[in-house]
Amino acid sequence: MNGAQKKSSMKDNRRKAIINEAFQIFVEKKIEPVSMGEVAEAAGVGRATLFRYYPNKLELVIAVCAAKWKEYLDTLDAKRPLESIGDIPAIDRFTFTLDSYIDMYRHHKDLLQYNDNFNHYVTHEGVKEKQLEEFHASLYSVNTRLEWMYEKAKEDHTFRTDIPRDELFRVTVHTMMSACVHYAGGFIWGARDNKDYTPELLRIKEMILNYVKTSE
Repeated sequence: MNGAQKKSSMKDNRRKAIINEAFQIFVEKKIEPVSMGEVAEAAGVGRATLFRYYPNKLELVIAVCAAKWKEYLDTLDAKRPLESIGDIPAIDRFTFTLDSYIDMYRHHKDLLQYNDNFNHYVTHEGVKEKQLEEFHASLYSVNTRLEWMYEKAKEDHTFRTDIPRDELFRVTVHTMMSACVHYAGGFIWGARDNKDYTPELLRIKEMILNYVKTSE
């Protein structure tokens, strides 16, 4: 490794350290009250160094969300590549999608909690669409899967396509995601600390599947 490569590797490692530490502290304390100084201290870098990487807190918050979603989705994509979407009936792929959100609730509550706080934060900050380009790019595989899944269903008729694609996914997949986020954050009636709400999520999954399945 030459000098330039070593320097680039060090910068990448420092950036990852900042992202990881910022993610942890944002999940633990919520985004709003955390200062850039706290993030710098947690990441073991100086404030000036942190601001060289991320000129302001909003840019850091967006970068963290994009990086963590990409990290999670890359792992998911390794298990089920985009190219494999046509290998099984559309309803099976749809079911797998619902299951993946439940798996997130069980094993990645921190990402769901961060994502919820992120949405509130960027809305409050009045973020512009251009500032979210990196974040939206990180969700490429999710959006592509939904699009291809819907087109597959038009061919095999295993789930409903009489409803426009975006509307269908808003009331199904997005509902599942929202339920998992709320259960992960404990924002539900009668919530108790450390209770496993997987059975409730499985019932929601069952209701969604009953709604989307065709009568054929």
